[in-house]
Amino acid sequence: MINPPAFTDAQASRLAAFLSAPERPEGTMSYCELAGFLFAIACSPELVQPSEWLPLVFNENDGGFETLDEAQEILPAIMALYNHANSGVLEGNPALPPGCTVRAEPISNVEPDAPLSQWARGFGGGHDWLENAWDEHAPEELDEVLGADILVLSFFASRKLAEAYRKEIKSRNISLEELAGELLKALPDAMQSYARIGRTLYEAVLSEPRIEARQSARSEKIGRNDPCPCGSGKKYKKCCGST
Repeated sequence: MINPPAFTDAQASRLAAFLSAPERPEGTMSYCELAGFLFAIACSPELVQPSEWLPLVFNENDGGFETLDEAQEILPAIMALYNHANSGVLEGNPALPPGCTVRAEPISNVEPDAPLSQWARGFGGGHDWLENAWDEHAPEELDEVLGADILVLSFFASRKLAEAYRKEIKSRNISLEELAGELLKALPDAMQSYARIGRTLYEAVLSEPRIEARQSARSEKIGRNDPCPCGSGKKYKKCCGST
């Protein structure tokens, strides 16, 4: 298999400038937000086609490309960023892409303009979008580990969320600044753990019978307690959605 071209600093700069331009639709992801979102996509327990996730980059709007040449420059750059995330998952060594820098003072990474904060917001949005896929395929015994990974990876999304997480940790008297420092150190391990779990589940899904109702669980947003679309009369989680 031919490896895709490496994602470059030049592509990172071009994407950042394009996505932040005033010509983009309202709600367009920033570059680092897109990077976090694509990391979540790459870790999905189910295959997600670009045709499914690409419209979300521009908030379900047209990207506002001025020329065909511009589209032929930007869209491959977006795919290269996805390939960067996916390669990290496959190799078991995921990392933040060029341009998503981490500020030296840990607590400053929760500020809205911080690259890591934007990355965490993109990751959180991506994981939420894939929530049904995770609910369907992740066994309950992984809940604690997976929950800890998600806490670390989304902690810097906002100060409000960070404070909420701190209040959940009732067994320790720790300041927000101290917690930010600890979780920043834990970020690489959390990325690796989340990616490993997602990839393991993905490989397990590939070995399952190809049941149509299972394949559509994410795109149609079937809830675990909804009636199963196969018509059995059972809840989805007790029928085609069971693992």
